[in-house]
Amino acid sequence: MIKHVSLVTKPNNNPESIQYVKRLVAFLDRRGIKTLLVDTNICNDENLSHCVADINDFLNLPDLIIVVGGDGTLLKTARLFAGKNIPILGINTGMLGFLTEFSPDEAFKYLESIIEGNYEITDRAMLDISYNESGKGIAKKTFLNDAVISRGTISHLITIHIEIDGRQLSSFSGDGIIIATATGSTGYSLSAGGPIITPTIKNAYIIIPICPHTLTIRPLIIPSTSVLKVKTVSKFDNLVLSIDGQETTEIKSNEEILFSGTDKNIHLIAHPEHNFYDILRQKLGWGRHLNQ
Repeated sequence: MIKHVSLVTKPNNNPESIQYVKRLVAFLDRRGIKTLLVDTNICNDENLSHCVADINDFLNLPDLIIVVGGDGTLLKTARLFAGKNIPILGINTGMLGFLTEFSPDEAFKYLESIIEGNYEITDRAMLDISYNESGKGIAKKTFLNDAVISRGTISHLITIHIEIDGRQLSSFSGDGIIIATATGSTGYSLSAGGPIITPTIKNAYIIIPICPHTLTIRPLIIPSTSVLKVKTVSKFDNLVLSIDGQETTEIKSNEEILFSGTDKNIHLIAHPEHNFYDILRQKLGWGRHLNQ
């Protein structure tokens, strides 16, 4: 039975989104479900102070997580709740809505049934990353979409050495490298020439070179059980590591960054009327005939 719902939304959402959040809170209030919000500015400004929760309750009490926003908001949510096995309902008020599958109107159509436990889950695998965060020591994080190592603002190529399970795979010079999950295969990875992987596949991830200065290296899918080591070499130190396009840090030349699979998954509530392949056709035009 659902007693607590953590509601995640952008603090700078537009007025329409704020009104939508208030409708959601009222809907849950009428059913005796406590909404947990940590954005106190929204709570105080919009008469939602009864929803204010401290971060520990917000992370540990919910039986359901509702995300109101775009895919970026859901990616942030995935990192917050990684491995907690709490179902996530994504409501799209952003642009593409690849992960936030439900439109605002649809959410109310299905929410009653979801509260009663009538829904299907799609598990999405995540990846662990370990790197030296300047001035803070070794950082270990988990991400849902991708991690990108790039040359930042410098104009010179960087050299990247790749090892898998302690054995050398390859070295190349280029603009950087993308490490993507199956979920992330339709993001930056796709734009860089990577393959599309059905996101429910949990046992693989992708290595995608960015603009390699060679014809002999191409994207590679490897098992999630493998440990990937990426080492960057450059005359400059202001290289950039970006996680899910949201967390960015500078890395130095010769840094080693480790990637590996993890048992931390997130559980997305699946849309009952369409699936991943429908989304590929509708939002990316996959398989669409040229004259359509």
